[in-house]
Amino acid sequence: MPMQTNIGTRKAAVVGAGISGAVVASELAKLGFDVDVFESGRGLGGRMSTRRGEAPDGTKTEFDHGVQYFTASTPQFKAILKEWEKAGVAIPWEGRFGCIDAAHLVTKGVVTVQALPDEDRWVGMPAMNVVCKHLVAAKGVQVYPSTRVVGFDHFREGESEEGAWKWSVETRQAGDPEGPVVTRRDYDVVVVSDKAVASERNLKLHGESRPIESANVPNITRTLQKCSQHSCFALMVVMKEPIATTFDSLQVNNHSVIEYMARNSSKPGRPSSTDQWLVQSTAAYAENFVSGNLTRKDTAAHATQLKIVADEMLFAFNELMVAQLQEQGVLPPDSEDSDSPPQTLPEPLSVSAHRWGSAYPVYAVAPEEKFLCDTKVGFYACGDYCIPPNTTPYGYVESATLSALHTASAMAEYMK
Repeated sequence: MPMQTNIGTRKAAVVGAGISGAVVASELAKLGFDVDVFESGRGLGGRMSTRRGEAPDGTKTEFDHGVQYFTASTPQFKAILKEWEKAGVAIPWEGRFGCIDAAHLVTKGVVTVQALPDEDRWVGMPAMNVVCKHLVAAKGVQVYPSTRVVGFDHFREGESEEGAWKWSVETRQAGDPEGPVVTRRDYDVVVVSDKAVASERNLKLHGESRPIESANVPNITRTLQKCSQHSCFALMVVMKEPIATTFDSLQVNNHSVIEYMARNSSKPGRPSSTDQWLVQSTAAYAENFVSGNLTRKDTAAHATQLKIVADEMLFAFNELMVAQLQEQGVLPPDSEDSDSPPQTLPEPLSVSAHRWGSAYPVYAVAPEEKFLCDTKVGFYACGDYCIPPNTTPYGYVESATLSALHTASAMAEYMK
């Protein structure tokens, strides 16, 4: 069921309810559009999603398993961020931030750790996906979750050749590739923020063609198909005992498996009764699994893949964290006695993994224009893949937001 009621006279379809889709929907609603947002996932947020669950002992768990925090560098995004802060959906993360160099971990069993400079690092409050929920709660916006777009059609309204051109959007219930197609009509403009409409995923998983091909917007289609994405795995670990590190966030350099580790429970508003860690893999590690082996969610093959990933990433997390604790003097060095086992972290309470097939773009496809468009037919695309971030990888929320703002402005101009 939709999540809101419509107002206004102009109508727009938005594909994807990540941060760029949520921002463009909110901005169009302010400009008087009725906006339908189609999201293939059960929840909102895309890579700003939040995973909630329960550990075996009943402990509530909560992980920002995509974006860990975001930064602001432009006046335009800082102004938007102030609005989010005033609404109570964004807040600075006053954590302790560091960087691990693991270049000598394999050869010498040691790492070097240093604190990172102070800067404003923002998170959604009380969870990362709350920002997107806040944006699509605007009057005039309807959200259709668990709804997969499978096609588009551009048609004239009525039987006369003078009739206005409109768009229709064809959808299926996510997770039901054989389910009925539902067509929603009479959109003046369409904006795509989810690049999956141009990917081969529909063909590989559902035997369907790329949805965007039916829109007949060849320039946008070609550009989106060339938009390469890095993959990433996220490991979610709930510890039985707190890890005695002085850091809440650790960027990892020169490691083959892990790129980042964060104490998610140290963020404001998150459950803090247990020590909960979010660990992100390197793109290279993820690519070894994803390339040529795209398993479908909710299948035995996918569960097996995630189990292998969870075991390997947990081993690497343990190794890195122990070496970091030894470097800080919290743990003593390993014994030189070959019969003595290496030190390990306390046993975790629960471990799980998540795959991001498209975690973040390799390069920006529209750095000057800020978005993609076919103004002859009113079809647009926006997202972090359009604008290069000023601070990688924590500037992608800013890039996605700026792209969405430019897109909404251009769509309003198109409708004049």
